[in-house]
Amino acid sequence: MVKLNLPTRPWVPQWLGIVTMFVIMLPIMMLNGAYTGSIVEVSNTLGVLSEDITMGYYAASVGMAVAYPIVPKIRAVATPKTLLLTDLSLQILISLYCAHVSNMDIIIVCSFFIGFLKAFVMLEFIIQIRPFFSPKNVRSEFYAYFYPIVFAGGQISIAITAQLAYYYQWQHMYYFVSMLMMVAIIFILLFFRYARRPTYIPYKDIDGKSILIISAALLMSIYMFTYGKTLDWFDSPRIRTYALIIPILIILFIYRQRTQDKPYISLKPLSKHKSVIGYFFMILVMFFSATSSLVTNYMNSIIRIDSVHANALNLWLLPGFIIGAFICFWWFRWQRWRFRFLIGGGMFCYVIYLGILYFGISSYSTYEMLFIPMILRGLGMMTLFIAFGVYVVEDLDPRLMLSNAFFLITFRSVLAPVLSASFFSNVLYHLQIQGMNKLAENMTLTNPVASSRYTQALNNALTQGHGFNESSQIATNNLYTILQQQSLLLGLKTLFGYILISALVIAVISCFIPFHKTIKVAIVKTGDDMI
Repeated sequence: MVKLNLPTRPWVPQWLGIVTMFVIMLPIMMLNGAYTGSIVEVSNTLGVLSEDITMGYYAASVGMAVAYPIVPKIRAVATPKTLLLTDLSLQILISLYCAHVSNMDIIIVCSFFIGFLKAFVMLEFIIQIRPFFSPKNVRSEFYAYFYPIVFAGGQISIAITAQLAYYYQWQHMYYFVSMLMMVAIIFILLFFRYARRPTYIPYKDIDGKSILIISAALLMSIYMFTYGKTLDWFDSPRIRTYALIIPILIILFIYRQRTQDKPYISLKPLSKHKSVIGYFFMILVMFFSATSSLVTNYMNSIIRIDSVHANALNLWLLPGFIIGAFICFWWFRWQRWRFRFLIGGGMFCYVIYLGILYFGISSYSTYEMLFIPMILRGLGMMTLFIAFGVYVVEDLDPRLMLSNAFFLITFRSVLAPVLSASFFSNVLYHLQIQGMNKLAENMTLTNPVASSRYTQALNNALTQGHGFNESSQIATNNLYTILQQQSLLLGLKTLFGYILISALVIAVISCFIPFHKTIKVAIVKTGDDMI
């Protein structure tokens, strides 16, 4: 074990300092202002839309993205103990406030600030614990450990949220995470050393206007694509207004970065071809990963799985994360095969995942059938994230690392997932309506299958003591339910088919893209941009 420079007291052994850092990191990985694992319970309790919870969830990612460039400036003037204690205390207060608020607008704002504060703890953890994972400071090695831990924490958070919301109340997740953060604060007070340093906030070095402009642009973008279907897109005055304001804000942001001596972020990573290729492929990865919303629709509406098991399915991503991290670790260390084969292999994991879903989903499929596809999705996702996380910074100026991190988080964790989820939701809705129209054409009493289903439902209702008119209505509703399920299944099959073809084409093309001219890939040293 290498000697780490942890900010612990002299008498604290190194292993206890490492344990303290992981105790701090545990609640941060699971923390959010709005938890998607409790969407059903929160919607039923507060009478809000599921889109409200989704909006809050992505608002936290926006907060993390815009906070990242200013984290080093705050770290320069505050000790780790002061920074962590202040950060965790604020997050506890915000979490407890979210647990007692029923206004979703307030929860969305709180989610943004929770994400903003998370960035400080995440970067502190990365800087302190990085030598433990990679003594030689190699980026691919660190990613192979760090990415599975962080992404696994998010999936575990979803599963725990669903359990607490189902068996207790949705507020209990806020209490649970707050309790973990209180434990982390106790560890910090006991084992971190006290250091005197004049703490002040460098207001002049923080470009508040740029932060405000880009935050507003990203939040408005999320709002448009999250609520688009609900508000009927451009029939909504608010969406029309946001559609006009967003380009103006982006132009103002770009102009401000180009004209300032010390810009909030540099736009130079967008002019590097490797960075652009990496961002593009990460958007593709999130696009294919967003098919999880289709799987959730299938579980909820076709095979009738409760929310606990539906969210617990995400835990089957974890074996895929571990396998993908192991492959990337040794792939970059051995340097025996071309980089494009690793990318092609990751894409073919998505091809097999989508192929199993396309040919496997039906009205009679089982919950267990989804385990292998989830492992494959986790394998492909982790492989491609680690690979392109290394690729985008190979020829990048170290001074641009923080700007690269901003764009990486913005594309990977903010824009790509919300755009993909909106695309799948709208296309599936269109295909379902189209399927209902086609199936309804033959849903008449002249159809033997429809007639037998109608007669059976009618007789059952009459046997239960309902009148003829009421029984007729019950039988008609029964046919309508069957029609909805079959049209949804038809829409899912069609959509999975198109996505499967797209993934297959991209996987084949990836095997022939000359990402590097030689087999050897540059071993890129780590920096402070790995959030």
